[in-house]
Amino acid sequence: MKQQDSFGTLCSRLGVKFLCPYCQSESIVKSGKNCNGKQRYQCKYCHKRFITDYTYKAYLPDTDSKIIQLTKEGLGIRSTARVLGISVTTLLKRILQIASNIKQPPIL
Repeated sequence: MKQQDSFGTLCSRLGVKFLCPYCQSESIVKSGKNCNGKQRYQCKYCHKRFITDYTYKAYLPDTDSKIIQLTKEGLGIRSTARVLGISVTTLLKRILQIASNIKQPPIL
């Protein structure tokens, strides 16, 4: 099954079956091609760009949630990188990025 098939309902304007991976909107338009020649799309609702079939697994939209889940389960850095199919360096950068977005609770 192609990843494009798992995105959602049929977008009537393009005749292609997928939703925006960020906001789940059906308002999708073509937005050029990337350096590898793959078709890019832009969501008209959240204005984010994406492609439907990523070559490198670290760019998939659900990678951050998988990193969080595997870290909570107690997997190590190298184990998590091996399971997700990404490099250890990329995993460490993503963990730091995720950690910087966490807000500290107020001290009372």
